[in-house]
Amino acid sequence: MKKRTGVMCRVLGWVVVAGVCEGFGQTPACPMGGDWQFVPAFSDEFNGEKLDGAKWWDFNPEWYGRKPGCFARANVSVKDGALHLAARVQKQDEVTVENKVRGYDQFTTSSVKSKKRILYGYFEARCKSMRAGVCNAFWLYDPLDPPAKYREGSFSEEIDIFEIFGKPRKAEYDRVYCTTVHRFYTPYVESIANYKQTPLPKKAAKQKLPFDFWADYHVYGFLWTPTEMKWFVDGKEVFARDNDYYSTALYVMFDCEIMRDWVGLPDPADLPATFDIDYLRVWQPKELPFPPAKGF
Repeated sequence: MKKRTGVMCRVLGWVVVAGVCEGFGQTPACPMGGDWQFVPAFSDEFNGEKLDGAKWWDFNPEWYGRKPGCFARANVSVKDGALHLAARVQKQDEVTVENKVRGYDQFTTSSVKSKKRILYGYFEARCKSMRAGVCNAFWLYDPLDPPAKYREGSFSEEIDIFEIFGKPRKAEYDRVYCTTVHRFYTPYVESIANYKQTPLPKKAAKQKLPFDFWADYHVYGFLWTPTEMKWFVDGKEVFARDNDYYSTALYVMFDCEIMRDWVGLPDPADLPATFDIDYLRVWQPKELPFPPAKGF
């Protein structure tokens, strides 16, 4: 299923000899061309039997989920060479008292978050959405550690590489590829305190694509440099903007979320369903220094 091409490089202390990089077979060549180097520390072929705990959280340490759903670790799995993120209807007899009172009582969803942050690069994921009215997303966010993110005077940033729905309740989002950038004023608390934002030119784009996101895998790419930001679908540029603010290292995210206020709740008859990620591959230009990667 997975295509690999060979180049030679030295990345973050990994020595790549004759185009072979441990865990990846032949090192994939960057679709951007030119002098790029593959970054194994942020890339994953998802070929094992479980998620790589050295790279990923199988939940979000900072965020419980978007009501009326919550992230469940049991919904994250790796099998058949892909990462699978599930959304399910919660059985009411299994809803805890705490989740019932707090409003996380109708669905369970899923999230994976990189354990380190990265600044700049070309990010590419081969994905297939679930066929349900649940948002499937590939994104970058969260530049600040607590308590800085909870204090006034700074910004918490987010880059949505895509947000897509395989079967939205609102027809206007069928086959629509959504890209957005955010720059939130602090204090910032995920999905709770994140409403005041810096006004941005070319903040978002919505584009109708000629295929169903759930029907097959497609390749979604994002180029992030100190001067530009570009989005790609199957190798074709679909959106671009100047990089006006985004110069802080961010975490890499995949998740599925309930978006009640945006497109409504999913049809329970469409669940369970899974968002499938075949691989994530990341490259950085050789001329850029690697930023310090932070973990918890």
